[in-house]
Amino acid sequence: MMYIYDLLLNFQDKERLVEFFEWSKQDVLEHVKKIPIVRVPSIDMDNFCFADIKIDSSFLDKIQGKTLLYKKKKSIFYACLFCDLNRVVAVEFSNHGEVLARSCLLLDEECEVLDSSKLFEEEIIPYKVLNKTSSFTFLTREEEFQRKYLKQELISIFKNNDIDKLTYLYEEVFGKDSHDVNYKYCRLMQDLDYHFDFRYRKLFQIVRLSYSKK
Repeated sequence: MMYIYDLLLNFQDKERLVEFFEWSKQDVLEHVKKIPIVRVPSIDMDNFCFADIKIDSSFLDKIQGKTLLYKKKKSIFYACLFCDLNRVVAVEFSNHGEVLARSCLLLDEECEVLDSSKLFEEEIIPYKVLNKTSSFTFLTREEEFQRKYLKQELISIFKNNDIDKLTYLYEEVFGKDSHDVNYKYCRLMQDLDYHFDFRYRKLFQIVRLSYSKK
């Protein structure tokens, strides 16, 4: 098995691949001393980056305990890099082969890994796609957070039957009122999924400000 040495990785939730320019100061970065790397076909690379997959146990056995960190006596039990000569992604797996987290690489480190990978033979990794729910939304990491925050706020308002607050938020977005509470709630939730724009960024600031004043 081939290895890459001395990398910074930022393992995040498997549902969203966080690009290096969206890393924040609050993220816990892992300074990797050594990690296995596999060159794979581009069609598989898309699944490793974005789909919910399960790796075969035979591959897990090959990478078990081979990702070492600079932290004393620390390792990641099942992890490796996948590369198709266009991009690189680090994936951490559970002991059942399911994806736990993913990480992009820093730009300069990714370029170095891509260059090294030209010498590797392409391999076919046994896996199955459980769900292709992960998708690219064109939203930044901060916008994803704001959208999730607003959805939770709307759910709370609806459950508490806070009609005045729901009406206020609805009018801020659509500029007019509706007498149907269920309609206002459903339309806001649906619109958030497809039209996250300046209206909702403004709404997020309004909601956060309302809590800071309490």
